[in-house]
Amino acid sequence: MKSRYVDESDLSAVLAAAKKDAKRQRDYLPLLVSLETGLRVGDVVKIRRQDLAADGIRYVAQKTGKEGFARISARTRRALVENAGETGGNWVFPSPTRRGQHITRQAVWKRAKRLARLADIAAAGFSPHSMRKNFAVETYKRSGLAATQAALQHSRADTTELYALSDFLTGDNADKPLLRRDVDLLFKLLQDFIISEIRNKEAPG
Repeated sequence: MKSRYVDESDLSAVLAAAKKDAKRQRDYLPLLVSLETGLRVGDVVKIRRQDLAADGIRYVAQKTGKEGFARISARTRRALVENAGETGGNWVFPSPTRRGQHITRQAVWKRAKRLARLADIAAAGFSPHSMRKNFAVETYKRSGLAATQAALQHSRADTTELYALSDFLTGDNADKPLLRRDVDLLFKLLQDFIISEIRNKEAPG
């Protein structure tokens, strides 16, 4: 199922559920990293101790092969260092069952679903990738489309538009009127879609 944007009330409920005990906080931490950085979960689980800088995370995106730097809060950094533990291992998110390995994307996905159920919110569409969409929405509101595209390492602006406006499909803004800049962005998205469809129909074969 497609990942959905998570509105503020649902996100708060998940955070409240995570604060109940240490195990839930561990489950929430990869989601928090993605929420603060926009990183894909596949890149989050591969964070190593040496990737942690004083104010962020150095990474090489698995999908694009591009280097990047994503800022995180001091509190999140402390949580990541603590999660790595004193084992002497390299991974910030070590696997509890596979010695010397990091946790898998599937494990983070299952933990996210468990948190959604504990928070009593709709589990359908709630996933680690939801946090990337939330990051895109907030970055777009704060810094605009170009900054959002750069942060997400998207090669196409129309892909970023889908993320940046995902809160208008579900969430807090679903019933609110659009701002002028949002109307312009939606018009451009529709224009790009029409052009893409025309090109596909004109393509040979």
